[in-house]
Amino acid sequence: MNKVSDVYFSRIKLGLALIVSAGVFWLCLWVAMSGGPKAALCGGFAALVIAFAMLYFARYLLDNRILSVGASELEFHGMASTRRLKLDHIALMRVETQTINFFTTRYLVIEPHQRYGRNIKFAATLLEGRFGGCDGVADLIANGAPQPDPEPFPLPRRAPAPPSAAPAGWHERGAQPSAPPAAPARAGGFGRKGL
Repeated sequence: MNKVSDVYFSRIKLGLALIVSAGVFWLCLWVAMSGGPKAALCGGFAALVIAFAMLYFARYLLDNRILSVGASELEFHGMASTRRLKLDHIALMRVETQTINFFTTRYLVIEPHQRYGRNIKFAATLLEGRFGGCDGVADLIANGAPQPDPEPFPLPRRAPAPPSAAPAGWHERGAQPSAPPAAPARAGGFGRKGL
């Protein structure tokens, strides 16, 4: 990919999510150990789910880049691997809303054509505000990363000046001094002074 626009998760949001999920994890363990068999089963399962979420937050705290969008392709940086997908291979993008335990989360879902693998899905809640959430990231993907402006024509350059016309201090930059100019000839020739 030549020109790339990177989409990042917010490290502040990831850190807060990690702290909250660590607290909930210990609470679930306490419920699992202090209750009966039913509490142990529910608390143990919840602790397992929270432990996976903590792993997710910790992974993206180390490298918070989630997407790299180029002019013709994108890279999705997943939990364990990076997946590359050409923009032509995307069949559909949609914003999905899910409500779990009174918490509503918006997800950006990228669906490739059938033979190009499974869907890419990530939560807008954790995104930095740079592109404006799911809709802004979807627009970025739909349009591709902007290409840089072509370089302007270079200005014509003057031919380098010869060393004798070099400015003061030129010898400090590695040039060799030229032979000193010859002393001017004296008028009068040989003989006694004043003749």
